[in-house]
Formats: sequence, structure tokens, C-alpha cells
Amino acid sequence: MPIEFKDYYAILGVKKDASPDEIKKSYRRLARVHHPDLQPEKQKAQAGEKFKEINEAYEVLSDPGKKSKYDRIGPGWDAAQAPPPRREARQASPDAESFAGFSDFFESLFGERGSRSQSGRPFRAGPRQGQDIEAELPLSLEDAFRGGEKKLTIEAPALCPACGGSSRQGRGFCPDCGGVGEVSQNRSITTHLPAHARDGMRLRLRGQGAPAPGGGRSGDLLVRVRLLPHPLFKVSGVDLETTVTVAPWDAALGGEVAVPSLGGTIRIKIPAGTRTGRRLRIAGKGLRKEDGSRGDLYVVARLDIPESTDGRMAKLYEQMREASR
Repeated sequence: MPIEFKDYYAILGVKKDASPDEIKKSYRRLARVHHPDLQPEKQKAQAGEKFKEINEAYEVLSDPGKKSKYDRIGPGWDAAQAPPPRREARQASPDAESFAGFSDFFESLFGERGSRSQSGRPFRAGPRQGQDIEAELPLSLEDAFRGGEKKLTIEAPALCPACGGSSRQGRGFCPDCGGVGEVSQNRSITTHLPAHARDGMRLRLRGQGAPAPGGGRSGDLLVRVRLLPHPLFKVSGVDLETTVTVAPWDAALGGEVAVPSLGGTIRIKIPAGTRTGRRLRIAGKGLRKEDGSRGDLYVVARLDIPESTDGRMAKLYEQMREASR
């Protein structure tokens, strides 16, 4: 008799391309909602089944090897292999509870949860590495240009202090973490920004991610740089663009104007005959590159006509009009 396929992605409410962090967050949320110990007495049995299903889905999707096998086999797995023969019941051991509650589908795919050595005793894997977590670091353009130390506060998982990450207290689940083994807490972290930090750059902080139960190495924190909008500059890679207002006489005859830059105000020459929208390139005044050189600053000219003119200015404008005919 075919064994029913279980859509673990649907059980956890995540997409197939969900990141490990997204899978873990969804699992933790659902585990708290459906934890049997947190339900009214009449709903405990139903919640217990749902809780086992959620744990089974997370057991697969949080393990890269199991997830890869599950993704390869997919809904048509039962056409590729027959269900394994039922094993005879064994006398319960102290470890039996650790392997209980997993469906026939799970065991068909991966065998009994937790392999056994030749002696028949459960094989205990070594300490696992904690998962990587991601955070976003909003930066002003000036901060990205300067680089250096930058502090950020993140909400990160930590081992539950009540159960030490084991998820259990006594014979039941830990009520403090809902059987997840982790709690969320705010943590302040200092990271070093390179002077060439740009939008979308990802910084890896070793050992600053999720902790690992059993003394394993903590995961890494992946910090993604996000540049905040700037009132004066547009960013295009390592180049910057800004707008400068030019008086009509400077546009016609040439002149100098003050222009903002990340290093402070500079003065540039406006060529005679400059029109609105003309782009002037200032080399080496953009953002830093990895090799230490810099991109360029582009200045877009915008002509400005005074709102009011006196008699002398009006006369000069009239002379200009006559001369242009």
C-alpha cells in the first residue's frame, strides 16, 4: 500500500527556496502555537499529532542532506521505491522516546531516525554547527565611505537558559522555550566596515550566528549592507551623481560653481554654452573601490532663472533676445 507523501514545505508554510533562517523561524513559530503542553487538555492529543508533523518537517528541511534527498524524490517518491518491511517491535529503551512519532513516510525516506551501530545501540552524532543567521545594516553614504567600526543590534536566537538547548525539562518539554530549545534576545554586535562598503555587500561574522546545542560551533552572522537614500547623491556602483544649479550667464559665458562631494564642497568650472541636463564628470570623487581607487562624481547642470528682475536685468535680457534673432 503506497505511503502518503507529505509536503514538508506546506507543513512549515515556507516556499521551496526558503532560506535556513526562514525555515527555522517558521518552525519556531509553529512549534509554539501547536505545542501540546501549551494547549487545553481536550486539544492536547490533536496538537500532539500536529507537533510531531511539524518536527518531522523541520527534521528534514533543516538538514541539507535530508532536504536534498527529499527534494530529489518529491511527490513521486513512491513510484521509485517500495515501502520497507515493518520491523518487529523491540523492547523500549531509554532512547526510544527520541525516535518516536515519525511517520512511515519519513522512515521510508531516511530509515529510522538516528542510525544504529553494529552493536544495536543508537549512534549519537557529534556536536552540530549552529545555523547561520542574516541581518541588515542600514548605512548612510558617509558611513559607507568612511568605513571603520559600526555597531548594530539584532534579534538573534540563543540557547534557552532553562533547558540549555535540550528542549526538555524532566519528562516533558521545556515550557520556557516551548520545546524549541532556543529563545530570542537582542544582541549588540560591533563589525568592521571596509572603506569600499557598498549597497548589497555581505559581511560574514564568524561564530556570531545561532548557537549549537551540545557544544558545537555557533553559526555565522551574515550582515547585508543597505545604503540609505541620500538627499544629494544618487549611487550607481562606485559612481555618484548630483545636481548643481547654474545661473544663465554662467551657463552662457562659463564660470565656477560650488558642488557637494563626500570629501566636502569643491568648486568646478562650468564650460561656456552649458545647457540644462549636461553631465560633467569629476574623476576620482566617487566611492572607493576594493583596490583603493575611487569612482567618479557626475554633476548634472540645471539652469536657474531668477524669479524677479529689476529694470537693468530686464534690459539686458531684452538685449540678449535681440542679439539672438
